[in-house]
Amino acid sequence: MNGSTRRHPWRALLAAACIAAMPALAAAQSGTVRGTVAGPDGDAIRAAQVTVIGTRYGTATNALGQFTLTGIPAGPRQLRVSRAGFLAKTHDVTVAAGEEALVAVRLESSPVELDGLVVSASRRAERRSEAPVTVTRVGPEVLDNLAGGSFVGALKQANGLDFVQVGVSSVGINARGFNSSFNNRMLMLEDGRIAVLPENGLPVGAFTPIPKIDLAGIEVVVGPGSALYGADASNGVLTLQSKDPREYPGTQVEVTGGSREYTDVQMRHAGVRGSFGYKLAGEYNQFNDWSNRIRATAAATSPMEMSVGDSTGLNWESDVARAYGAAVYYRGDAQFELSGGWSRTNGVGQTNVGRNQLVDWTYQTQQFKATFPRFYFTAYHTESDAGKSYAANRYTTFRAAPALASRSDEEIRQMSDWPSNGQLFAAEFQNNFRVRPLLNTSVVWGAQLRHDVVSSERQWLTDRLTGEDLTIGQRGVYAQTETPLLPQLKLMLAGRYDDHENYDPQFSPKAGLVFTPVEGHSVRAFFNRAFKSPSTLQTNFYIPNFAPNIGVFGNRDGVTVRNAAGAVVREYAPMEPEENRTWEVGYKALINGRLFVDVAGYYSRYRNFMSPLTVIANPFTGATATTAFGPNGNPLTDEAGKPQVVLTYFNLGEATVRGADLSANYVLSRKVDFTGTLSLVELDGLTGINTNVPGEVEATALNSPVTKWTLGSRVRDLGNWQGGITARYVNGYQFNSGINKGRIPTFSTLDLNVGYRVPRFRSAINLGINNLFGCTSDNPGTAGADESGCGFDQRHIEMVNMPEIGTMVFVGLRFDTK
Repeated sequence: MNGSTRRHPWRALLAAACIAAMPALAAAQSGTVRGTVAGPDGDAIRAAQVTVIGTRYGTATNALGQFTLTGIPAGPRQLRVSRAGFLAKTHDVTVAAGEEALVAVRLESSPVELDGLVVSASRRAERRSEAPVTVTRVGPEVLDNLAGGSFVGALKQANGLDFVQVGVSSVGINARGFNSSFNNRMLMLEDGRIAVLPENGLPVGAFTPIPKIDLAGIEVVVGPGSALYGADASNGVLTLQSKDPREYPGTQVEVTGGSREYTDVQMRHAGVRGSFGYKLAGEYNQFNDWSNRIRATAAATSPMEMSVGDSTGLNWESDVARAYGAAVYYRGDAQFELSGGWSRTNGVGQTNVGRNQLVDWTYQTQQFKATFPRFYFTAYHTESDAGKSYAANRYTTFRAAPALASRSDEEIRQMSDWPSNGQLFAAEFQNNFRVRPLLNTSVVWGAQLRHDVVSSERQWLTDRLTGEDLTIGQRGVYAQTETPLLPQLKLMLAGRYDDHENYDPQFSPKAGLVFTPVEGHSVRAFFNRAFKSPSTLQTNFYIPNFAPNIGVFGNRDGVTVRNAAGAVVREYAPMEPEENRTWEVGYKALINGRLFVDVAGYYSRYRNFMSPLTVIANPFTGATATTAFGPNGNPLTDEAGKPQVVLTYFNLGEATVRGADLSANYVLSRKVDFTGTLSLVELDGLTGINTNVPGEVEATALNSPVTKWTLGSRVRDLGNWQGGITARYVNGYQFNSGINKGRIPTFSTLDLNVGYRVPRFRSAINLGINNLFGCTSDNPGTAGADESGCGFDQRHIEMVNMPEIGTMVFVGLRFDTK
């Protein structure tokens, strides 16, 4: 203790007293705002966001549409109230010190959500203009007017998204480069569930059990998302949100017919009785997809494919059945929900080494959710089963073998199948709160547990070797803080720690600033680290004699390659996650309530790319022969101890990518709006790869268009008419993924939809024409290229070794008691 403090202890006591009195003084100069938010019909609006403009204060309405804001500085203030599906509104209020101000706000319905609420960007509701990432939301006003049974067409205009149509209703999506035929860089979520197939790491995609008629919204976040979502969110997140029975009661029926013998029937019924809500939705869809053969190029190592009993090709007759339901208990601000879903699919699926004939592939879910204003908990189970699906190219190989000529088609199918059962058990807890003494910092934190149980029925994974199902445990904790350093400047910090039993723990940080100079305008600058985890295939593949003298092995523990003299030629470390570090700047603006603009530029550095299946050792090349050895020092042979050509996976190289995403939405009037997107991406450099090794070249292939754009317009309420038009352009690019090697030609398409409401019968008729008019343009001399030209029903390809896409016509009738 210094002398000054000893001589004047009263100064320290006075300072302490002042500090202790500050909260009381602040409270004396502040008041409370209490109010309600309702819709045009007077019904309470829950989850509406209420913020005090120019301050750090905000909250959300409860189930009765009520809200309370405390500690608001005295004086005249402005409240901003917003909710998805409604026009945002500003409300004046005068706050008196120590008193309570009462307000009642009524919102008007909005046909267009320029600055609606999104959830997936920060795991909490926030305005789209303030979300720290590029995010697109597709609401029910768009989904309900889509002709055709699938929601995927609504993703064509998602900002920054690579949309790849591979069939009548099948699509692939990616963002910001490095696509593949087996792409898992985009994480998919359904009602808060991780929607992934544990046996191969792929998103659930078209196996989803949620019919389009039960979708309340889709959100697409492009860019790294691991800081909040963990593995497989390296390039973005796709979220499906189903309808709540209380917000969407009634009965809806939708029947659609179209080209390619397309038939789709969907039904949904939901209601509320007292404190209990319920819903049930179902769909059956069938069509005759376009067909094609694998192109005969030098890179195509797979034989021609055919299906059981059919020497002309795969069976492209596809169908899917799905069902989804929930029972909900509402208690004040709390909500408890039990839900379940199921789907069964038949059709064709693409892989890096050929295509699979999907036969009775099923996917099912069961979930419990408890939601409170500050807490959230869910526990769920998902299961996928391959049924009688099989690899068409293996079937063809075995069927053509003279030694198997006497075998039946069913026996050959069983020799070619990929039996699998993948179960995912998971739970998540989340909490949010504010730390008022720390500049009213908002905090969201949570924890996740995941346990996978995978079986290949002892055929093509390491359960064949051990005789036991694979069990894989994962756990993660995450947190995000948002601190308003100034009313116009927010500091955002996030981080997640993931512990996976197959590789080292991963830490995914995120940090950035959001500057809002004026209401509706924001500038952001962020750094993100994300990772893509190795899939079960890459760590636990195990098929000695996959083909004569060829074996396929996962790389969980490392592989060493030696030459004939026993000298080490190359060592492959155990598989580890691929890393993506991204720096991003962006600008968002809501101008005069009519124009919304989102512009983002990014620079990404990838390292430890995960290779495709690649030959690493060949013992049959004489003097240059090599042999692969496992971590135990034993050679990788077939089950009889004979040498094999060995294929496996490994990490390699680094790459840098830069690009930009831009979107604009303009509302000309309540009846007409326009949208547009533009994306640019460029591979800036590669290091650490051997261009003489095809697998290394393939692993680092960008596989995405350098330029793509969309333009669209929607017209509403022209009497009972509504409609829209969308133009799409994709610049041609080279695609390299397994045997799927070739050029995707430059193409452009035009989609049209028209709808007519029949209020007397509470119904609507929708006509949708996809690829009504198109153009294709190929580089001269491209092998196997389609003819260039423009016209109606101009076909084009969007994926190598998948069908050409032509015009698709859908006519749907929708009935809605609401």
